[in-house]
Amino acid sequence: MSHFTDESGMFADFNFKLVVIDSILDKSPSFESELAEMKRQYVDPADPFAFRTEPIPEALDFFQKLRLTEEDLDKVLELEFDGGNCIYFLLKPDWDGEEDIFDVTSVQGWERLKNLYSVFWSSMCTPDVLAPFRDRGIEMNI
Repeated sequence: MSHFTDESGMFADFNFKLVVIDSILDKSPSFESELAEMKRQYVDPADPFAFRTEPIPEALDFFQKLRLTEEDLDKVLELEFDGGNCIYFLLKPDWDGEEDIFDVTSVQGWERLKNLYSVFWSSMCTPDVLAPFRDRGIEMNI
């Protein structure tokens, strides 16, 4: 279980925030240039074969403090709960997808995602965590 916090206060579970961020990484998010700089300084030089027990501290700090704009949130159309999401490798380039440090235990705050219409699940949480989506009639691909 994660001991990381969403310091922006937008989501109850930092790991859910990561799923949200992952869904807009290729949609020109408001933080695109800051993310590119963080990657250049801390992620790209990291040895992907050096096993770390924790994420890159600077990357973790970046995502914990990141406050998504309304425009960012409006770009979230689909969420994918999958251990292969790109966001995890920005935090821990050597991550094998087997640890539970990025597991989602709550989707509280998802109501901010006004344009969300689809959720794909293969891992990263138990199906019951996704009940709020099902209850609101959001398309579920399990």
